[in-house]
Amino acid sequence: MRPEGYDGHPGAVGDTGDVIVVGVDGSVGAAAALEFALAEGWKRGCTVEVVTAWLGSGHPEGAPDSDDLAEGRARVHRMQGDVVTRCLEDRSEVPEMERLVVHDYAGRVLVSRAERASMVVVGSGSPSSVSHQVLGSVAEYCVRHSPVPVVIVPAPARLERRAAASAQTV
Repeated sequence: MRPEGYDGHPGAVGDTGDVIVVGVDGSVGAAAALEFALAEGWKRGCTVEVVTAWLGSGHPEGAPDSDDLAEGRARVHRMQGDVVTRCLEDRSEVPEMERLVVHDYAGRVLVSRAERASMVVVGSGSPSSVSHQVLGSVAEYCVRHSPVPVVIVPAPARLERRAAASAQTV
């Protein structure tokens, strides 16, 4: 269902499907990506698919057993739920949402889910101040392999630093 006044058309770039896929990993940047995806989903009348992919089990010998995977999956579900809850707190307009947790590499999962989406939304990652890396590895993977446009949302701290630097040069 599209909101009243929706003026998009199916031929627009990034409007090939009725789903927006967003990667959520518990970071501040991912929360910003989810905020963007929710606003865009409402505006476009798209379902927002919140995807959290995870690797590792914490098992010291490497290969996890089924109990380790179940515990990890439960922990990741809780984290994802917490992020979604925080992002929905002050929002009156909420698009339809689906949530997915997958034990796999995040970039691969997001690109796979993009096959039926209009766009993929990810946070920019959080490189250290000494790093020259512009994108996180998941964002870069999505840009290189996604069949649909990828929106990379900068973490709020990055925007604040940029604003402060601009203010100093004025």
